Amino acid sequence: MARDHPPLLLATHSMAMGGAPGGPPDGVYRLEPGGEPALAGLTGQGGLLSPVVVDADDARRWYAGTRAGGVWRGDDAGATWREVNDGLVYKEVWSLAQHPATGALYAGTGPPAVFTSADRGGTWRICQHLMTLPSRRAWEFPGPPFHAHVKHLGLAAADPGLVLGAVEEGGVIRSRDGGRTWAVSNDGVEFDCHAVAVMPDDPAVVLATAGTGVYRSDDGGATFTASHDGIAKRYMTPLWTHPDRPGLLLAGGSQLPPPGWRRPQGAAAAVYRSKDHGRTWERLGAGLPDPFVPAPISIAGDRDDPDAVYLGLSDGSVWASRDAGERFQDVARGLPMVTGITVIRR
Repeated sequence: MARDHPPLLLATHSMAMGGAPGGPPDGVYRLEPGGEPALAGLTGQGGLLSPVVVDADDARRWYAGTRAGGVWRGDDAGATWREVNDGLVYKEVWSLAQHPATGALYAGTGPPAVFTSADRGGTWRICQHLMTLPSRRAWEFPGPPFHAHVKHLGLAAADPGLVLGAVEEGGVIRSRDGGRTWAVSNDGVEFDCHAVAVMPDDPAVVLATAGTGVYRSDDGGATFTASHDGIAKRYMTPLWTHPDRPGLLLAGGSQLPPPGWRRPQGAAAAVYRSKDHGRTWERLGAGLPDPFVPAPISIAGDRDDPDAVYLGLSDGSVWASRDAGERFQDVARGLPMVTGITVIRR
């Protein structure tokens, strides 16, 4: 496969099992076709834990959630950035999403909270009802600072009111009114949740990845059942849905949680594909590392090239497939952990 991918924005973050001391700094990198990653800002903000969001109505307006500096916005395709944190009580941003029709922004944080903005990040409002849920007191994370976080947010293009969150560790949270009220949807799903996605062709079908596999809901995220037939690596993390074939999904997983990635064999990872909305899975391998030592951290697609999919790994490498996962090839190396990938178009 030729290195003819479109420009990519790479969100990066270093962790104890990630980038080496003295290596490249955390931040946003721009990767041009055939070139080397070039730093595009947001160093010194604790790194990024989710992909950069390109505004639904203005391709030159970008949003980035940082681990220590809250949300930043660039109105000139990332040439400059400025903080947009008015009302954002917590600056540890783990997830950021925008509804494609309404333009509403959602930010998931640690401690676990969801904030929403109706004015492109100009001001933020906390989803107060979420803070009052009794079960929230039991949400926690096993490592310092031990508080849980909203690791991922899932939106439904056809239903602006539906907002789902994956809480690490706290399960799945769900709002049906754009974040005004919330419920915990932990019936049948693992407490340690990592990603959640609404199937674009059927909002009743929701997939969630967790520390023990993949879980599927047929009632809009109210209840779940285990759905990891064919998956051997049960610590599942990123999830991708094909834009033109919604039944086709990719998910990445590791043999064990991040502390174990320090072993000589690392994460002992794998990438899996489903062609039936997550009911069954097959392992992919052509072109991927063997042995697969780094962990899959992020997966992204390209709406203008529907079969293209990009994979970011914990060792700072990026892998691309132009045939929906049939074969991969590395397109970048030497970065900090790649926590998010965004395809950008001129």
